[in-house]
Amino acid sequence: MKAVVLAGGYGTRLRPLTYSTPKAMIPLVNKPVIDYILDYLAGYGLKDIVITTNYLREQTINYLSSRKDLKLSYPEEPSPLGTAGSVKNACIDDTALIIQGDNITDINIKKMMEFHQKHGRLVTIALLAVPDPSLYGIAEIEQSSGRVKKFKEKPSPHECFSNLANTGLYIIEPEAMEYVPEGCAFDFSRDLFPILVAQNEVYGCVVEGFWADIGSLEGYMKASRWILDKKGFECADTAEIEDSEIEGNVAIGEHAVINESLIRGPAVIGNHAALRKSKVHKSVVFPGVDLGETLLHNSVVGEDTVIKKAEISDSILGARCEIRACYCRSPAR
Repeated sequence: MKAVVLAGGYGTRLRPLTYSTPKAMIPLVNKPVIDYILDYLAGYGLKDIVITTNYLREQTINYLSSRKDLKLSYPEEPSPLGTAGSVKNACIDDTALIIQGDNITDINIKKMMEFHQKHGRLVTIALLAVPDPSLYGIAEIEQSSGRVKKFKEKPSPHECFSNLANTGLYIIEPEAMEYVPEGCAFDFSRDLFPILVAQNEVYGCVVEGFWADIGSLEGYMKASRWILDKKGFECADTAEIEDSEIEGNVAIGEHAVINESLIRGPAVIGNHAALRKSKVHKSVVFPGVDLGETLLHNSVVGEDTVIKKAEISDSILGARCEIRACYCRSPAR
């Protein structure tokens, strides 16, 4: 079975980080998001993988050129075609597992495969019970079989008829793609699934486990915490730490320099980053960042940004900025 990673989005909710880097290439605990997704798929034996790319696609392709353990392909997509349209464009002619390029998860794919083979219809959606279903597409299923009776994309709170969220993890038969028009934008959730639900061709597999959409600051930090919880404290051998205090789950990258600073996890310090007389708590510092006499809380700082004598909270700061003697609090973008 092939796998398809949908990695063509603009990542608007993570701007300004994604102005210079595609969402799938954003560092997540010092490794690009796309590596976590590919490792997850390879762990289930899925090594023939199509990656749909559009925005800043060369960065993803160039980075993954070193991965010789997988068979990777990148179909040309001259204009954004939506989730289903991009799969149609890739000309998939076999059963395929679809995963979003911003999903970090440990959902059991084997369970999904067995469920899909059992019901024998065109589509299986992995459904996960969530506390606030209004943030996602939701489905109501027939309890005995799992057939999706009703599906709605991102309902308002008073429209929620189920707490089962669409995780964006699907198994699709090639016949389903016959309903997708050629060469135009078409979405799985908004366009294709309502058609197929009406024909009783969509089934929901209720799953368990961790799942996060890193396309927002909240989802990105949630995924970072989950990975840090599994790793615990991690520090590269080349990092230089002097007269500093580090507490909790913290990842420190290659050649990072930390002097007279306090870091409280969960936190990530990127490769070649420098902290001097600074405090970092619940934050992620990308590679090459230089912090001096700065307080950073619940924030993400893009690569090669310089911050001196500042206090930053609940914010996303873009790459290659220079910030001096200021106070920033959400929504700072």
